[in-house]
Amino acid sequence: MITVVIPTRDSARLIGPCLTSLVAAAVDGLVREVVLADGGSTDGTLEIAEDCGARVVSAADGLGLGLAEACDRPRGEWLMLLEPNALLPEGWRQVVEKQVNAGWDRAVSLGRPGVSWFRRPFTPPQGLLLSARLYQARGGFRSGDRDFARLIKAVGARRLNW
Repeated sequence: MITVVIPTRDSARLIGPCLTSLVAAAVDGLVREVVLADGGSTDGTLEIAEDCGARVVSAADGLGLGLAEACDRPRGEWLMLLEPNALLPEGWRQVVEKQVNAGWDRAVSLGRPGVSWFRRPFTPPQGLLLSARLYQARGGFRSGDRDFARLIKAVGARRLNW
């Protein structure tokens, strides 16, 4: 159902708990795959990811290109982008399942109440959920933050709190 994409670079101390928080959702079928888009880690990040069953897409030319490659070939019908330090709170699966089962093509930012991603200089991929079909129809993104912000605007993202 969902491909979770996590951009990383030297995130060994963060990635383990993030991946562990996704394990139960992978077992019950909500998460079809976890993909690390790695920008050249040298600290053991890749080994931790592989031990947890994550697929790794490496891009020595930069994190943005790895992220684009990971999103361009999802095995799930939905993309969920997380940061390597994300610890998904209790109840996240129900929120995501509700959005997925609603059957609409839109993007939602899944976050905590009171945290505005519109006040930041760029929109990080923390908790973005969108259909893979919508991502591909809008041309995805090629490089990084600027392209990512363009994609967010193009797909009509809205905020949804847990």
